[in-house]
Amino acid sequence: MKKIFSLLIAIVLIAPLIACREKRETKQEADGAQVKVLATVNDVPITVQDVQQSLKRTSAHGEGVNPETAKNILNTLVRDELIYQSSLELGLEKNQEYIKKLKEAEAQLKAFKRQEMSALWLNQARSKVAVTDLEAQAYFEKNGAKIRTKYRLWQIFYKNNHPQITKDYQDLKNGMPFEKVALRRFPNLPKDIKAPWEMGYLHWHQIPEPWQGIIDRLETGKISDIITGAGDRYWVIKLVDKVVDPQITFATEKVKIVEVLKKKKTDELYENMLSQARAKAKIVFTP
Repeated sequence: MKKIFSLLIAIVLIAPLIACREKRETKQEADGAQVKVLATVNDVPITVQDVQQSLKRTSAHGEGVNPETAKNILNTLVRDELIYQSSLELGLEKNQEYIKKLKEAEAQLKAFKRQEMSALWLNQARSKVAVTDLEAQAYFEKNGAKIRTKYRLWQIFYKNNHPQITKDYQDLKNGMPFEKVALRRFPNLPKDIKAPWEMGYLHWHQIPEPWQGIIDRLETGKISDIITGAGDRYWVIKLVDKVVDPQITFATEKVKIVEVLKKKKTDELYENMLSQARAKAKIVFTP
């Protein structure tokens, strides 16, 4: 009786973990220590993690977990494991609907592992990257004119609609006012609202990556060609105005410059690591 009470206390104690929605494993688990076993069914363990999963499904905030509830959860898991083992003895795992669902669950688990490991892989690359003051200073000296300039921009944006952006671009080239073309996307736009195509004055680090190098060469009052971005995105932008801010210095921009350079280095290292992994791998695409 004392042992059962201890097991129930252990279950109740994990409720705060659910309430706080902890996303990381405990340090003990991360160090590879065994997870506490609460019961066994023919030597198959029922662990604290198993109970934790049940609590997540039955109580999103871990509320209402008392000794009686904990006891019921443990008994339910024992029952389900017993039924599962009996089902295997009957050969029910060969059921085609079960196999289909099992494969879907396994695919979801593989996707989860790939996603989590990709994040860890990127963090590994990021941890190896450093930017020195000399590198940041050199970047500022090379790009000082661009960094000190603020650009007032208008945009026409489409996603997954290349034909429409092409039509808008042709109308602009034929002399139709930018506002008139842009307004076609917003036929019921209230008069007192800020125009959706108005981007305001953007600083160098706010310029979307696909626009980099384009607005630098764009003359005031002119429009760009069609700009293509990832995710089947398309823009036409107009440079309305640009001003140089003399108050912008290396000191004011150093943190942003370091972030930009670190991202660039991380991306380069990431691609290099990926190329090396690809070179060592045997990849076969089957028809």
